[in-house]
Amino acid sequence: MSLLRIHLPPDWPDTDAAATLPWCRIGARGERIDAGRAPLAGLPSADACELVIPSELVLLTTAALPRGSRQKLRQLLPYAIEDRLGGEPETVHVATGHAVGDGQTALAAIDKGWLARALLRLRERDLRPRNAWPETLLPPLPAGGWVMVWSGGGGFLRSGAQAGLHLDGGSAEAPPPALLLSLAQARAAGHPPQALQVRLEEGVAPPPWNVWRDALGIPVEAGAPWAPLQQPEIAVGAINLLQGTFAGSDLRRSGWQALRLPLALAALIALVQVGATTTEWLLLDREKQRLRASMERSFREAFPDARVVVDAPLQMQRNLAELRHAGGEALPSDFVPLLARAAAALDPDSRGRLREVHYAADQLRLAFELRDRAAVDALLQRLATAGLAARVQAAAGQAAQPLAHIVITGGVS
Repeated sequence: MSLLRIHLPPDWPDTDAAATLPWCRIGARGERIDAGRAPLAGLPSADACELVIPSELVLLTTAALPRGSRQKLRQLLPYAIEDRLGGEPETVHVATGHAVGDGQTALAAIDKGWLARALLRLRERDLRPRNAWPETLLPPLPAGGWVMVWSGGGGFLRSGAQAGLHLDGGSAEAPPPALLLSLAQARAAGHPPQALQVRLEEGVAPPPWNVWRDALGIPVEAGAPWAPLQQPEIAVGAINLLQGTFAGSDLRRSGWQALRLPLALAALIALVQVGATTTEWLLLDREKQRLRASMERSFREAFPDARVVVDAPLQMQRNLAELRHAGGEALPSDFVPLLARAAAALDPDSRGRLREVHYAADQLRLAFELRDRAAVDALLQRLATAGLAARVQAAAGQAAQPLAHIVITGGVS
């Protein structure tokens, strides 16, 4: 897969159509295939395209961002750095990078109109870039130091993974003033660079290193020549300016392609889960119908005179109770067995406080003159230990100690 990288000049796309653009093609392993300059119509084809934006067009800064939806946050980004912009916030596009500590997020700002015009011109050639890197963030950082690209009268400085600035002025005898200011700010913050690596553009004579060392107060060393078209630098940790409304359609498409397999697997898993659940439900429903039919057959065999069967288990239970009563057999819910079990669960104090006994509809209601709620709870616990289902129905009476009515309905299920 080949990648076409285009270095856009700062005065493009407002120049004439014949203006040439520096370009290079990069192979799948990051190697340079070829390079050159050509007008827009003469650019070579490649599998993908990306842009390098001149350092003077991009402001790199940081800001503490509020929480909220991504869409609303993108609208607020220009206002978060309004005091650092040279124009109105509405005219600026801001892309976000990574968090850099202390609640700050790296940001890259560019003129919205310039970027829109550049992308429109590229689309005329059917070029839809997937990335647009600030040139400031292309040269790799040396360990513990900064890197500067020097053109002989300016250049740019990369002072962090997502930090840097454009440099104006300076000469062989004096480093750019913005470099001196950045170094002073780093010293004041307590994290100055250990050294400065200077990479010279093609054809630029090196400055006297000893003069720059004395002016900066840190070691200054020469790096490899800055020729990104001959030896393309890989954008590591850079901020892609094509975010939000400027995100390339091919980027969205590649994102969708990456999600197709996970989404297909998720849909397949959901389909299998729904199918398994539906099958299990159908099997359980069929088993329920089979058991209900079996219970109804058993009921009709036991009671052939029954005309209507609505709830076979309940009707069977009631009919058996009637047969036991008719045969003189006492049921656990009858008055005497229920009262005997309840009396066995009472302690001497509770028996002495029993005031009323009522029985109706298989329910035994006992009224006690108990001291407090704790005594009621203790009595309910003893009844439950004896295997009786009991509950407090009401407390009535005008005396100092009202009656607590405890209803016993039978055995604990």
